[in-house]
Amino acid sequence: MRREIPLFLTFLFGLFFIVTFFFDTDFINFATEPVNDWVSIIIAFTYVLGLGNVLRIHSKKIARKEDGWPNSLATILGVLSMLVFGILLWIPARYAQDSSWSGWTGMQPGSIFNWFYDAVYTPMQSTMFALLAFFISSAAFRAFRVRSASAALLAITGLLLIVGGVSLGEQVWSRFPDLTSWIMEVLQNAGKRAILIGAALGAIATGVKIILGIEKSYLGGQ
Repeated sequence: MRREIPLFLTFLFGLFFIVTFFFDTDFINFATEPVNDWVSIIIAFTYVLGLGNVLRIHSKKIARKEDGWPNSLATILGVLSMLVFGILLWIPARYAQDSSWSGWTGMQPGSIFNWFYDAVYTPMQSTMFALLAFFISSAAFRAFRVRSASAALLAITGLLLIVGGVSLGEQVWSRFPDLTSWIMEVLQNAGKRAILIGAALGAIATGVKIILGIEKSYLGGQ
């Protein structure tokens, strides 16, 4: 029963959402609202389970003094701090410019919760993206080593986009920005949409396999 019940529920609700997507009747619309409410409740519980899993994994690393345990400590402190200031405590927020607003919740503008997000998380995110730019540049340098026709095409296209995206390109040739826009809007979009269509077909195939019980990896390897 540990396998049959999840498989049956997966088939039932997967088929239900397929039907609600393709058909529009009063009965289906009436049944969709409570099912969506159930899904929202289940998603809320998964957040709680995810939080517990994060605390369990990182607390073990801290207790065993494994490599990188200070990072695990910082993760736990960050999670608990945002949880406390965002949910458990009601921190008086400074009044907004709109005099009609007088909220006293921890998630309003001026609260400690928002300060942590704006002054800690956002600068750290910007730092990560800045470091990522160097990794991308390094990967592009390795990719530009022309060893085949495909690598040559990639190198030429990359160089055209780099030159056309800066003011120097326009000084060299006035039509460089137009060429860059054409590459991005026509060639790049065509390739990206082909990849998205292929990924969508793959997702549909995987969904059908899950609904029919062919793919059982979500059962935990049973």
